[in-house]
Amino acid sequence: MKSLPVLSSDTQLGIQQQLRKLYKRIVEYSGIIPDLRFNNTSYQGLRNYLDPIHRRCEKVEFGVGSYTHKVTAVNVAYSGGVYSPTQNRIYLVPYLQSGESQWHYIDCNTGEVVAYTHGVTVVDFAYQGGVYSPTQNRIYFVPSAQGSQAIWHYIDCNTGEVVAYVNGVTAVSYAYYGGVYSPTQNRIYFVPSWQSDQSQWHYIDCNTGDVVTYTHGTIVVKYAYSGGVYSPTQNRIYFVPSDQGNEVEWHYIDCDTGDVDVVAYRPGITTVAYYTGGVYSPIQNRIYFVPSDQGDEAEWHYINCNTGEVVAYTHGATALDFAYQGGAYNPIQNRIYFSPAAQGPQSIWHYIDCNTGEVVAYVHSITAVDYSYNGCIYSPIQNRIYFVPYSQGPQLEWHFIQDYSDVKVSRNLMAGTLFNKY
Repeated sequence: MKSLPVLSSDTQLGIQQQLRKLYKRIVEYSGIIPDLRFNNTSYQGLRNYLDPIHRRCEKVEFGVGSYTHKVTAVNVAYSGGVYSPTQNRIYLVPYLQSGESQWHYIDCNTGEVVAYTHGVTVVDFAYQGGVYSPTQNRIYFVPSAQGSQAIWHYIDCNTGEVVAYVNGVTAVSYAYYGGVYSPTQNRIYFVPSWQSDQSQWHYIDCNTGDVVTYTHGTIVVKYAYSGGVYSPTQNRIYFVPSDQGNEVEWHYIDCDTGDVDVVAYRPGITTVAYYTGGVYSPIQNRIYFVPSDQGDEAEWHYINCNTGEVVAYTHGATALDFAYQGGAYNPIQNRIYFSPAAQGPQSIWHYIDCNTGEVVAYVHSITAVDYSYNGCIYSPIQNRIYFVPYSQGPQLEWHFIQDYSDVKVSRNLMAGTLFNKY
């Protein structure tokens, strides 16, 4: 019996390279469902996964639903939320609710709001936003007023426990507003708010759980940014301009390097006021800023992730000052819904049609208070977008967007870096 020929190392290497190229082509054109770190597919693969869903669901209707939550929450209770794919829950990020003995999550199997006793000590206005760490199965809260405290917190999504950890760094009060996971570096970058004019900022190393201090080396005003968004085609994290909006330079994180590279760029436009949060539109490859104080201005803005250009567009909508805080992408309808703040009591709310780029007004027919919500999160099992209660907290009813489709999208996609953060 003849033995098989032994291939040279060069031949083996060549075969491996060809197999990698073949796998990449298969991924690009098959629409493989992206994993939590977005590292098993490509931008074209993401589009190929979503395009058939959009074609099938282009005439799907939606409505704004009300539900009686049956829990006790304070005014300005929560600021942001995060989806836990292993538990199928949305954890609400405690803002003024932080000083209460019970916090809340939404059970996405039942739609029930569940109160839980967290058992930790935190200050008022503790956190603004949270980020899911897929390699650790944790939700890290982003330190706001808690920033100056020695102890910060995360949710262990294996147990549901709130875990206190010593951060070992120096940060100011109201340090950060939102965060973003970098899938290539396995880090969570906090978005600098009152920390922005300090020489050092911070990220979480998700390999170790350590909070890492880095010197950013840029000139940034105080309360510079509120929220950030990952751009998969550029491997960048763009900060969403707050008071930095009318400055000549804005900033992003280049995630291609092992070091931290904070890059200043000239947007070529000036915002009159500020934005709160942003949302990635995968089919357009754009990052839309959510109009907060910019709401009643004639022009809003997005980032073209093909070119890095900041684009001003005339939206044609009637929106108030401080109209919205945060937003969420609906993968079924290919839309970005804004989370109503001052726009809450108005009869008209708005979304972006990501097929056309048009801002669409819709009548919601529900009752919400002023500054009602701060952020919203998509529930993939229910095809819902839950609004995160801010001033709506003590009201009897909270609200969600429901699309009436039987199509289900990947939990991994909606729990990953593109859509699961604020």
